Amino acid sequence: MEIHYIDSWPQPYSQMDAAPYWAALQEEGLTFQRCTDCRETVWPAKSHCPNCGKRALVWEGSKGKGKVYSFSTIMRGPTPAWQAIVPYTVGFVEMEEGYILFTQFDCAPDAIKIGDAVSVRYIKRGEQTLPIFGPAS
Repeated sequence: MEIHYIDSWPQPYSQMDAAPYWAALQEEGLTFQRCTDCRETVWPAKSHCPNCGKRALVWEGSKGKGKVYSFSTIMRGPTPAWQAIVPYTVGFVEMEEGYILFTQFDCAPDAIKIGDAVSVRYIKRGEQTLPIFGPAS
C-alpha cells in the first residue's frame, strides 16, 4: 500500500466501511456506527455488527465528548512533520456514546490525566480534517 503525503502529513487511506466517517470529518462532524438490532455502538467501522452479526448498522452523530481512557506522549516524531510538533500526546478517548476512539490530544503533555473530561475540535492535516481532543470547557 502506498502512503500519500500532503504538506508532509501522511493521509489516511480510504476504507469502504468508514467512508461516512471521513465525509463527516470534512464537515467537522464526528460519527460512529450503531446496530439497529442490538443497539450496540460499533467502532471502528464495520460492514456487520461484531456483537450480533447483523448488517443493521446506521451512522449517528457523536456529541464529541468523552473521558481520557489512556495516553502516551511522543518525544521523537516518526517523520519530519511529526518531529516538528514534538512533544505531542496521543491516546484513547472513551466517548459518551460508548465507543473508544484513538486520537491526538491538544494540550500540554502534563495537562492531561486518565479520567479527564475532553471534547473534540478539528484540525486540518494536508487535505484531511481530523478530530483532536482537549480539556472540556
